[in-house]
Parts: sequence; structure tokens; C-alpha cells
Amino acid sequence: MSWNWAAGCAPGRALQLGGRWTDGTGSTENALFLDGRLHKISDDLVWEYDRADWLRPWRITGPRVEAEFRPFHVRTARTRLLVVSNDTHQCFGSFTGRARADDGSWVDLDGLTGWAEEARNRW
Repeated sequence: MSWNWAAGCAPGRALQLGGRWTDGTGSTENALFLDGRLHKISDDLVWEYDRADWLRPWRITGPRVEAEFRPFHVRTARTRLLVVSNDTHQCFGSFTGRARADDGSWVDLDGLTGWAEEARNRW
């Protein structure tokens, strides 16, 4: 089981993005929270990042999301127990870009602070 997950917030705005484990199911965990209102983003997203250099900028895109995440710190967690394993890289940083609200307007993501991760698990 593998997934991507990200979240960021600033006063009046928050963002949660996910991917891979729900792709193609019609169900996502993607949303924009703006001034007390939740805007559901039902699209699967494309995640682009460098697994050889976790501190390089990540791009997260879809019809309603054009985000770049710029990490400043990486937390790595690994477990290897025979058939059970976990490999997670969680990066902390800031977002730039934009996301589209339900009314079609684009919301600026610049200044959102948060995290993005890749998790790979074998259970």
C-alpha cells in the first residue's frame, strides 16, 4: 500500500491533498477550506517529486490544483520486520500556487505552511 498525503494552513485557508491509494475509485480526500467553508476537490491528482532528493520542490496538480510544495526539512521513518515494512518520507515546508474553489474562483496558496509525504507499506 502506497500513498501521498499533504496538508497546509494559514489564517482563513487550509488545504488537504492525497493520492495514489484512492486513484481511480471516485473517492478522494482532497479539499480546500476557505473562510469557514469546505470545498471538496474530487479529482485524482498528479504528484511529482524527486525520491533521490526529498528537499527538491514537489508539484501537485489536477484540474483544480496547481500547487508547488517547497520542503525545508525531511523526516524519514523505516521499519523492516520480515514481511512487514514501512518507508515514509515526510517533508515539512511551504506551499505556493493555487486551488479552485467550488464557485470557480482560484484561491492563492502562497504562504500555507505544512507537510507532504510519501508512504510505502507492506503489511
